[in-house]
Amino acid sequence: MPAQGAEEEISSLICDSRLAGAHALFVALRGAEQDGHAYARAAYERGCRAFVCEYPPHLPLDAAVAYVPDSRRALAALAAKFYGYPAHRLTLIGITGTKGKTTTAMMICHLLAAAGVPVGYIGSGGVQYAGMQEKTENTTPSALELHRILAAMCRAHVRVVVMEVSSQALVSERVSGLRFPICLFTNLAADHIGEGEHPDFAHYREAKARLFSDYGCTTMIANADDESTPYMLAESSATEVQMVSCRTREATVSADRIRPTRTGDGYGTSFLLHTPDEGEIPVSISLPGDCNVSNAALALCAARAYLNVYQPACKTSLRTLAAQLAELRIPGRFEPVKTAQHSVDYLIDYAHNGYSLRAALSALRAYQPARLVCLFGSVGARTYSRRTELGEAACEADFCVVTTDNPGTELPEDTMREICRVLEERGKEYIAIPDREQAIRYAVAHAHPGDLVLLAGKGHEDYQLIGEQKIPFSERDILRSAAEDAVPVI
Repeated sequence: MPAQGAEEEISSLICDSRLAGAHALFVALRGAEQDGHAYARAAYERGCRAFVCEYPPHLPLDAAVAYVPDSRRALAALAAKFYGYPAHRLTLIGITGTKGKTTTAMMICHLLAAAGVPVGYIGSGGVQYAGMQEKTENTTPSALELHRILAAMCRAHVRVVVMEVSSQALVSERVSGLRFPICLFTNLAADHIGEGEHPDFAHYREAKARLFSDYGCTTMIANADDESTPYMLAESSATEVQMVSCRTREATVSADRIRPTRTGDGYGTSFLLHTPDEGEIPVSISLPGDCNVSNAALALCAARAYLNVYQPACKTSLRTLAAQLAELRIPGRFEPVKTAQHSVDYLIDYAHNGYSLRAALSALRAYQPARLVCLFGSVGARTYSRRTELGEAACEADFCVVTTDNPGTELPEDTMREICRVLEERGKEYIAIPDREQAIRYAVAHAHPGDLVLLAGKGHEDYQLIGEQKIPFSERDILRSAAEDAVPVI
């Protein structure tokens, strides 16, 4: 391998110079903000002598350097080999789209587990398998981290892994070399566009479409109601395509008679699923809105597709699978939080862009609360266009509490300014409170009986990114504490 220097045994594969040591192989990655080549010398000084680079890193002559055209793709190939090609022993189900990935993925995992299949999950909710849970930095982990996780899943005898595949993961080659025989498309809306992300919507859409064309997809399951579905289908390698719809009976599987339901403190939905081989199937889920009906239909089709091909002895019908969805609740997705204020309902959801927030508020409006209150903000220092979209979507609420999400290195007031401008132009009633905990306490203190209060943006996250630090932050705990302290408003 080495272009210069002597060969040596490699015992660790790294792309962070701080982890360097003797017998490590350092892969220099070029990113939007930092270039790993600049840290090659630091890795060398920690004892590393083997490097993979795209251009000369100016190291001493005893360093062994291999040059590649794309170090990210090289890292994926090296990680697969280093961990013994774990993906070869697993079936991978990939899901992409702007929203609904986590909900759909967790539904699939729940359905397959109920059918007795050892299943793993990788996505925004972290990593889950065989009773283990692990947090991740990104929706789709880095290639090095990903293969480590897949190897651990193999050791735990997992058979199938349901993975959320983000557009950034596809662009940055995190899943390079993997095969996803079953792939799902939820929907697409403008998001993650701006400096350090996608330059425009076309680039974002093209990145998503790669999952269906470049990664061995043989069965594609897609949302027929989304206008980007034909684009995703155009280059797909799938030999079997299944479509789900909440609008037309022309799809493979369609849903109608969609009705909001209440189950205890939760907000659910009942609907009728029309199938080509099992007729009409009544379904109930513990999540609101047409978007979650679509997610459920996608999950049911994916679970059955896997079982039919890889576990044919199960002979599991859609009807049997559908019965398993009734009680499933997903952390951070329309999650109800019980508080001392029994006359007010609080929900936590991950809706963090205009598309998902509008869908969430529209779904909750169907339950006819006395007031629909929305507490939300936007991330700082990126995705600037998202702020206008969030402000416009929040107009669906009766009252808004504008605050921060993960402010990062941007001043909270700057992050909130564009949202507030939109609300003022629309004549919406709102209050702006930069500190998110204080904003939650305000919303609780001013809640009226019969109100439904949606805390949007954080969902399952248990931290806030302030500056460059992750600060522990639990909306559930703050809600419960605030409700105990609140004086009821008459």
